[in-house]
Amino acid sequence: MIRARLWPATVSGRRRVRTLLLLAAAAGLGYLVTLLAYPAPLLPRDLMVARLLGLPLETAQAEATAQGFKVRLDNPEPDPVIPAGHVLWQDPSPGTALPEGATIRLIASSGPASVPVPDVIGFDLDAALQVVQAAGLRVEAVDSLVNAAEAGVVITTRPSTGASLTPGTGVELVVSRGLADIRVPDLLGSDKEEARRRLDEAGLKLGTIVTRQVRRSPSGKVVEQRPAAGLLSPRGGRVNIVISQ
Repeated sequence: MIRARLWPATVSGRRRVRTLLLLAAAAGLGYLVTLLAYPAPLLPRDLMVARLLGLPLETAQAEATAQGFKVRLDNPEPDPVIPAGHVLWQDPSPGTALPEGATIRLIASSGPASVPVPDVIGFDLDAALQVVQAAGLRVEAVDSLVNAAEAGVVITTRPSTGASLTPGTGVELVVSRGLADIRVPDLLGSDKEEARRRLDEAGLKLGTIVTRQVRRSPSGKVVEQRPAAGLLSPRGGRVNIVISQ
């Protein structure tokens, strides 16, 4: 009687085991077929985004590509610190987990923003120097020209006002010498002190003094002058002389 009761249960259990084995075999066979048909992983791998900030753009692109990411470049932006052509910004940020093949956005630095030459026309020289330096530029030279503006006032800049320059670039200031309304006196034949006195009386200044050996000319006398006698000069203009030795 006991054997008659156990036999059906045993047969049923064997059938269940056989069914499970068949299902497992089918699942394994299906997985193998899937691997053969689709070699890539079924689930994407998450990768950690490297730190690309500050790297040269080409290096950053190569590193991101080697990690398995795609790269999208946005328009460069100015930055006073990051050199031009280096990565200024990245999205996502370093350390972010992304699936392989995801896109990383990079923005390169275009270098420091350009500085416009400030408008200092009409400023006296000292004030113009301060304004130019405050703008991030420097004054590398000062020239002067005869002009109707008051002497010592800036009449133009080189480059001109508004020109865009890299910070630290040199600018030349041109100041007015004033109107050329003083006639240069004749200094030929005078000694140095007499020439100085005559220039002072005329509102001019003695400039460069050159001594030269001159035949048939008394020693210590003015034999040449620049500008020549009779020409007009602005007040405070300098007259250079040559004295015989």
